[in-house]
Amino acid sequence: MKGKKVLIVEDSYLLALTLEDMLTDSGADVVGIAPSVAIALKAMEDHTIDIACLDINLGSETSFPIADALALRGIPFVFVSAYDADVLPPAHRHRPFVSKIEVHLELLSACRAAAPSFVLLDKAAEGGALPGP
Repeated sequence: MKGKKVLIVEDSYLLALTLEDMLTDSGADVVGIAPSVAIALKAMEDHTIDIACLDINLGSETSFPIADALALRGIPFVFVSAYDADVLPPAHRHRPFVSKIEVHLELLSACRAAAPSFVLLDKAAEGGALPGP
């Protein structure tokens, strides 16, 4: 992802920042975070975009018009959503899809790696044995 210009389309600011951190950690350059169709389309006019990450539900609208615009321009994109992939329109069902649940699990794994004591607490909560002193 080094040097790739990424547009994030996500209406949850906290999740958008999490995605931005993940992408910038991989070397990408996030050129914009857009919480709506209008802002995303404007960002597409204002910036060179190599790839986009699209949440499906943007409050009162969907990202499908953005997906259509990206497809017309030949810009690849990935859906990142809590919805199931079967809600995608037929024209976009072949697009990569990442469940927000998987993003969350990856984040938890990273937190556990950063703070090994959480793993011990999780094992204790599950009734597992803790290592001896």
